[in-house]
Formats: sequence, structure tokens, C-alpha cells
Amino acid sequence: MSEKTLLVIFGFLLTTVLGGFWGFLLKKRSWQMETEHSIHMARFDEGVKFLDTLSEQVGKRFFLLQRFFWAIEEGNQEKILEREKEYFSTVTDWNSSFWRNRNKIRLLVNEDQANHFLDYRDDNAGDQPRSLHYKFVVAHRAILVAKTNRESLPAAQAQVVELNWKCSVFLERLTTEFLRRVTNLQLLQVPSGPGAAELAAPADSAKRRR
Repeated sequence: MSEKTLLVIFGFLLTTVLGGFWGFLLKKRSWQMETEHSIHMARFDEGVKFLDTLSEQVGKRFFLLQRFFWAIEEGNQEKILEREKEYFSTVTDWNSSFWRNRNKIRLLVNEDQANHFLDYRDDNAGDQPRSLHYKFVVAHRAILVAKTNRESLPAAQAQVVELNWKCSVFLERLTTEFLRRVTNLQLLQVPSGPGAAELAAPADSAKRRR
């Protein structure tokens, strides 16, 4: 009887311990999944808000740049000064946030899309940059040249058209890649390896402005 009693007690204790341990593991796993889901949804909400803000920022700078160019085409000096002032207000906002925007894209999407927005190696790309920021730089400079030299208007117009296409393609690709990462639950992955700034040769930071 004592042996049977000991076996019953031992079996009860073993079952209780194993059951409790198994329940602990399930509870811990469930908590981890709920936490990951909550963080993922928070990152998703953050990404959607960021894409909205970035799209508005890109659209605003392009629209005001285009209006500035239209005023130059018309040759109305009063309108040129007015449009130029409006446009340069967006340039100030842009230049104070493009590093933050690039880092956000790298964190929320990937390094490749961050480079499509701002690639420091474009400092040496002349009039054929890869990234959106430098396409703005090229169009910006072309329009300023056209402001004082009307013979340069066709070249400036070509840059504006190309910039329009670049803005549209960039935002479409960025949104598509972000949604792909959302679907594949990849928003919590941390970028690995060095960024473009670490790989690029030191360059005059003034080239990145405008």
C-alpha cells in the first residue's frame, strides 16, 4: 500500500509540475505573440503616418517648385518673387528633415529604398543622380539658371518633367515595399550592415542642400 501511495503521490506531483511548467510555457509564448503583434501594429501605424507626411512633403515641394517655374516662364517679376518665396519656405522644411526621413525609411522599409530617397554617393553624380533628393537639387539649380537666362527654359522644363516622374515612382515603390513588409510581418526587423553614409566617401555636405 505504501508503494502504491508513493506512486500516486509521485505521479500527482509530476503531473502537477509538468502541467504547471507547460502552462507557463504556453502563457509565456502567448504573451510574446501578443507583445510582438502590438509592437508590429504600432510600427504599422507609425509607418502609415510617416508615408502620409512624406508624400505630402514631396508633393508640396514639387508643386511649389513647378509654380515657381511657371512664373519664370510667364516672365511676371512680381509673381516670380512671390512664387520663389513660397517655394524656398518648403526648401527650408525639406533640408531640416531629409536626414530624419532617410533614417525613417531605412528603419521602416530598407536600405535600398532609403537610398532611393537620399543617396550620399549622388554628391558625385552630376546631373544624373539616382536619389529623389538630388533630383530635386538638379531641378532646383536648373530653374534658378532659367530665372536669369530664358534660353535655359527648355532644359529646366525637362528637369521638372523628369522630377515629376521620379516623385511618382519613388512614392509608389516605397508604399509597395512597405506593404510587402507588413504582409510578411517584417516591420520589426532591424537593418543590418553599414548604411550609405558609412560607405560613401566624405563629401561636401553643402551639396546636399537645396
